[in-house]
Amino acid sequence: MRPPHVLFVLAAVFVLVVAFVPAGSAAPPPEGVCGVCGDDFEWTADENGVNASVDESSLGIRVTADGDSQWRATATLNRTAATQFEENQTALERTVTQTYSRSRILEGEPENLSATLEDRTLTVTFAVDDATHQYPGGVIVFDEFTQSPPTTDVYVNADTLTITGPSGTTVTHAPPGGTSTENQATWTSDTDQQYDGPELGRDATVAFAPDDGLVSKAATSGALEAHSFGLIESDLREFAALPTGLLGLVAAGLLLAGNRLPRTFSRGRTITRWLGVGAGLYAAFAVLAAVTAGDFWIIFAIIGIALAPQTFLTAVAAILTDFVNVNTDRNVSRIAAVAALAWTGALVVGAPLSANLVFFAGPLIFLPFGVLAGAKHPARFLFPFIAALGPIVAGLALVPQIGIVLVTPTMFAGILLGTALLGVPLFAIGRRFGRNATTATERTDTPAGTAS
Repeated sequence: MRPPHVLFVLAAVFVLVVAFVPAGSAAPPPEGVCGVCGDDFEWTADENGVNASVDESSLGIRVTADGDSQWRATATLNRTAATQFEENQTALERTVTQTYSRSRILEGEPENLSATLEDRTLTVTFAVDDATHQYPGGVIVFDEFTQSPPTTDVYVNADTLTITGPSGTTVTHAPPGGTSTENQATWTSDTDQQYDGPELGRDATVAFAPDDGLVSKAATSGALEAHSFGLIESDLREFAALPTGLLGLVAAGLLLAGNRLPRTFSRGRTITRWLGVGAGLYAAFAVLAAVTAGDFWIIFAIIGIALAPQTFLTAVAAILTDFVNVNTDRNVSRIAAVAALAWTGALVVGAPLSANLVFFAGPLIFLPFGVLAGAKHPARFLFPFIAALGPIVAGLALVPQIGIVLVTPTMFAGILLGTALLGVPLFAIGRRFGRNATTATERTDTPAGTAS
């Protein structure tokens, strides 16, 4: 195959992997925070035989220190709808109840729901328990809009939204587009058109703290990070638990029994030939699955596409090591330690974007830890923990699951299993490097005429 064709195939593989890595798409449309303030109420009223339209509207939420919240929504209806609802209170109550039961904003059913109509103004009041969570530093986070895993953007579909915290607190964080004064955050909308209200996003939380000083702001930042992690914790555990344990066990096993690996595992050309044979067998198996198992082949195709860059980099690294002489390099273990530290720092600091490092180059971290193991460097014992960190960071790019899921937890585990298998020969190569460099150093440090 001529080089231009090789480059074209590699570029196509890269594009396909990038296209398949995201967990999904086609998320539900934005959700308004106020049930009776917009289209949801109008559609529900129409189902109950009332042609209603909402003019002015507002939503006020008052949060208490113990986590409860009181909601008060008002909506000015057109005169015809107001007259019909006055004559049929049952239809009004049914419309209001159905509107909130269909809402994705509230995690559960509102308590003590009450609806009154005076002139043309509909007033709805209810209570929502556990609308906040408390964090260290006296931080209270109102997270009713995001307590379930986020599935959609939240927007203000009322003319005015006001969230008031406990007395004696100060707003230290609020979604953009609003204003804050002491313990109250307010958003206003200049139009009643669909979705044109202020966007609060998927992490529509409001934080209250004892004051707006540096300590409270730092505590708020920590609380928001903890809250964001809590939203994806269950999904992340589903994705990362199995591959995290798998890579940690493989790394620990290599540290304990890596010296028993066959010598052929440390020869670059031999490894490259095995990788070629393995890739061909995998492709044939995928084709066989396509013929005999219908759509099941898609799973093998996605796993194979995701592993293609890792396989290529493993082959390149293996070939290059055949041309490297480390017998005279006493610093090879230090270089390996720095490489492992840089890898770890990139994963932690760059998350979740650093997931690409795991997906495209995951096996490469086995090489420096092989060197450290061969040189008996103390840092080698960090290998299981750093290897297990990879699936956690990679999982961050796949959660929360929204819309159509293209990479399932089983497929994710299959990709990381491939990463572990590709890493084994690189560990064997690195171990040879570390052992040879250590032996060369011992020979150099032995005084002339002294038996070694």
